[in-house]
Amino acid sequence: MKPFEDLTRLGKIRRLRQVALKALESYDLRFRWVKFMTIDTNTMFKLQTEDGEYFVLRIYSEEETTLKENRAEMFWLNALIKDSDIPVTEPVPRNDGEFISLVQVPGVPGEQRCVLFKWIPGRQLVNYLSPENYFKFGHTLAKLHDHAESLKPLPDWIQPKRWDKVFYYPDEPVVYNTEAYAHLFPPGRIALMDEVISKANLLFDELFSTTENQILIHGDLHFWNAHLHRGILYVIDFEDIMLGYLVQDVAVTLSYGRDWDGYPARRQAFVQGYSSLRAWPAKSDAEIETLIAARSVMFINYVSRIDPDPVEYIEGRCEKLEQFLREYG
Repeated sequence: MKPFEDLTRLGKIRRLRQVALKALESYDLRFRWVKFMTIDTNTMFKLQTEDGEYFVLRIYSEEETTLKENRAEMFWLNALIKDSDIPVTEPVPRNDGEFISLVQVPGVPGEQRCVLFKWIPGRQLVNYLSPENYFKFGHTLAKLHDHAESLKPLPDWIQPKRWDKVFYYPDEPVVYNTEAYAHLFPPGRIALMDEVISKANLLFDELFSTTENQILIHGDLHFWNAHLHRGILYVIDFEDIMLGYLVQDVAVTLSYGRDWDGYPARRQAFVQGYSSLRAWPAKSDAEIETLIAARSVMFINYVSRIDPDPVEYIEGRCEKLEQFLREYG
């Protein structure tokens, strides 16, 4: 059998489909079809039952999350479904009541982590970027934060990652300052990255100097991770769940679409929506912008590893980092 890493993209999808089919054996559901959706960081398959219901099966990427983090995701999602009225993606329990399937199949290395979710209706919020919807978006994030605070103290077994440094993903290779990537990062660009990291570390040290206000945060709430259906906003993709601070969640959301028309109005509406329920968590714009810059450095490093032609992306992001230092350095 050909090694998995030597397969074409289509070949990998075919093997991973076998993983999905084996995971589905743990459910009392009869499926009419199982279709590939996407393979990015995770692999997703869309399914329809013989009764006409739709589901999504996620196969987690080994690089992005750990089993402990996946369990934290299931914990919060099920608490939200039980104790709140926030529409979120709903994991489906297996026959034994567990939510995460650990699957091994020939030709796919390691043990694959799989979760089945109910299908979320509507279209991504990116298709409806009005101030009115961003007010709703901000209000929804505030409701998530209210609920997360109600979960304190967390059980000891809840161990999500923390955004307490720039490169916070588990075992993430830092390559921007290595000889192998010198063609993408000349000395001046390395110095730029280092300066932003140094500034961000001061903020992380300040935030994480106490654990008093740490709560579960979504960690990746942007306009592709929310769906709008008949006026109802659904929140999806809690995979990047973290233990952190409210301002970090806010910074992630506001980091998207900054160069798009209408951003200032959307940002203002988001702030108003959040503030209609609870106090705005940022001490200053500088705090938010520093977190956005830190996340940008992380993405620059990541894209330089995975993109065969990352030059344009790196140049654009580095221009934004220079602008950040001019305004907030």
